Amino acid sequence: MYWVRREMHTMFSAWESLAQLLLAFTLGAVIGIERELHGRPAGLRTHILLSLGAALFGMVSRGMGAPNVDPTRIAAQVVTGIGFIGAGTIIHMGGTVRGLTTAASIWTTSAVGLAVGLDRRYWMMAILATVLVFLTLTLVHLLENALKLKRRVRDIEIVTREGVAVMDVVLQKLLDMRIEVQSIRSLPTLLPGTRRYELSLELPSQALSVQALSALAQCEHVLEVKWD
Repeated sequence: MYWVRREMHTMFSAWESLAQLLLAFTLGAVIGIERELHGRPAGLRTHILLSLGAALFGMVSRGMGAPNVDPTRIAAQVVTGIGFIGAGTIIHMGGTVRGLTTAASIWTTSAVGLAVGLDRRYWMMAILATVLVFLTLTLVHLLENALKLKRRVRDIEIVTREGVAVMDVVLQKLLDMRIEVQSIRSLPTLLPGTRRYELSLELPSQALSVQALSALAQCEHVLEVKWD
């Protein structure tokens, strides 16, 4: 009888472990799909593996019930390790920093996987967190774009010849058109002898955007002008 109960307990534990890993897989995929659709370096596979790995670490730490073993140490090391992975997705390009949102999604995905692996009581919490993360990455992105259009803020990319003070002419042209320049960022370029800049402009009217594009394209030593 004892042997039967032990076998049933082992079988139940195996099915529970499988359910935990499948849930972690699914939740990581939900977050990773959004990142994959936007072409981010850490996409579907990365988020699935992060969620599965964090869940597995949580399951292992939960199973270490020895008297002199602190199971929370493994979870703490997972948080530290994910920080290094997230830092690897952050790219500093000239005056801009890209990848912060992806790094944050990686960090949150690991927390979701860890919650799934630690205890069944946290499964619903992990599911709700995944839903909120997905909504944040999709709906809030749309809200940001709507607010940006309402403020008539446009990002413009300019490629100029290197060694020529073209930006002075560009800024004066924008000043004459009463266009406020919110920020200027220097971006790396693959073409030798050129410089690339990204300008955030606040336009007084939507119709002025085409005029500004045409005026900047006609500036001497400006090779290329692109809107976002």
